[in-house]
Amino acid sequence: MPKVSIVIPVYNTAEFLPQCLNSLIEQTYHDIEIICVNDGSTDCSLEILNDFAKKDKRVKVYTKENEGKGAASARNLGMENATGMYIQFLDSDDFFEEEMIECLVQKAEESKADIVIYRANRYDNKLQKITQEYASIQLQYMPGKECFSYCDCPEKIYQIGDLIAWNKMYRRKLLLQYDLKFEPIPISDDQYLPTLALVLAERITCIDRAFVNYRFNTGSSQVDSQSKHPEAAYAATYSIVAKLKEYGIYEKVKRSYLNMAIRLMREYFDKMTEYRTMKFLYDIYLNEVFPMLGAKELSVDYFYDKRIGEWYELINSTALEEIVFQSARGYGGQMTTAILRFQCPYEQITRGSKIVLVGKGIVGRYWYAQLILSAYCEVAVWVDSIEDIPNDLHYDSILITK
Repeated sequence: MPKVSIVIPVYNTAEFLPQCLNSLIEQTYHDIEIICVNDGSTDCSLEILNDFAKKDKRVKVYTKENEGKGAASARNLGMENATGMYIQFLDSDDFFEEEMIECLVQKAEESKADIVIYRANRYDNKLQKITQEYASIQLQYMPGKECFSYCDCPEKIYQIGDLIAWNKMYRRKLLLQYDLKFEPIPISDDQYLPTLALVLAERITCIDRAFVNYRFNTGSSQVDSQSKHPEAAYAATYSIVAKLKEYGIYEKVKRSYLNMAIRLMREYFDKMTEYRTMKFLYDIYLNEVFPMLGAKELSVDYFYDKRIGEWYELINSTALEEIVFQSARGYGGQMTTAILRFQCPYEQITRGSKIVLVGKGIVGRYWYAQLILSAYCEVAVWVDSIEDIPNDLHYDSILITK
């Protein structure tokens, strides 16, 4: 039985898979199993996995059909087949420092920890280099103990480290004891498990060192994915809050959780590129999500990051149209000069028509805000380039920004 099980969901990452697997096979710690779940890949990912499995018996390959709901079901299948004392959930387009497993096991064994949290770096795939820290550890929120539980810092437990699955190593017994699994929702499918694990673990520790190199700039746009799935901004909160209440923990960690959850809601809201998705989030935040969280009336001081508090106050006190306009203003000069500099060419559009707006730069943002506020026409979709226009979209004309 291996000491550590590493679970990796794989979906069309053939370009990066060899580097990912080599960085695990070449770990200085050898007592591991690498469980790869091919999630219906349509490229040559499965062939690459099978080749690695032939060369190294620690690589185990499972395959399933893709359900279009993120990597949750693949991670869950991998977890079901894991046999190690510890378990890690990693991504197939990332790569890892060679001492990662050795350092994590040593830390876990010395501290008898249920969870070991660590840092990650951002790796720019276009520049082919590490550019900045990604998943960080906020030492200022630590309770001053090598090992701690949420009871030592209930109002800051979710601020210590990013709530993602792949910056932690878990004692598998903890996950089995509470039947913790990943939720089948797009994009934010890995929130549920780490959020609950952090309040169920009796012993948590940290290593202030980056072991994961998180790859970005791979050609796929996360912003576009988030725009297509605005519900991912809040979907996980329902099941998480329900479970925290079931455990009688929610009120104890409420401030910490709300600071984290509302920060994520703001990030999604700011990345919406269509008015309909902004309105969808705006309405559901105010009428459903905030009340469900018990967050209908919070002061700015309730938030650890003043910017999040100010955004929350803005959402609760300002009409959506004004928020859109203020957002557009943020990409240029003062309101008076901005309107003059970036005046939308209404003469090129038929009033009441359905158009496609092309260009997401500064000018595009101003034009989009003006079109929404004026209700001059319907913006069917706002895209970065003509190639991004959906093939099945019906519209009257295209407006291209300067």
